[in-house]
Amino acid sequence: MIEALMQLLSQLAPQHWLILGLALLIAEMASGTTYLLWPAVAAFLTALLAWAFPMDWGVELGVFAALVIGLTAFGRPLVQRWRGEGEANGLNERGAGLIGVRAVLTEFADGIGAVKIGDTVWRASSGENLAAGDSVEIAGIDGTTLRVTRAD
Repeated sequence: MIEALMQLLSQLAPQHWLILGLALLIAEMASGTTYLLWPAVAAFLTALLAWAFPMDWGVELGVFAALVIGLTAFGRPLVQRWRGEGEANGLNERGAGLIGVRAVLTEFADGIGAVKIGDTVWRASSGENLAAGDSVEIAGIDGTTLRVTRAD
């Protein structure tokens, strides 16, 4: 069993690294996570080095492993910064985009009511004395409740 594995590894050629790189790149494109990007790039670079400087299979595996570790350690943070991962701007803050929008109150009593914007009815609150039918402007948002003021 070990002898068969050693014989298989001794037959590694640059085109095998290219095939591995392509397979990893296709899997990366399907997942879109960048986890497989670095091993794919490492496989391509290993193929290039194996063509330029013929090496023993053990050295090729070592070069591949070192490239995967190095590219992952230095490349992943760069791509994360470039893609803006971790920054969920506007995520779950649909109402934040409504600040400054004018609307008409559909109902309002005791400082609480409703305002329809587009096809959505939002809960509205105000410290002002308002009534249904009044024109208001969205001044802010508290959770899912829009804070409104009388429109000028």
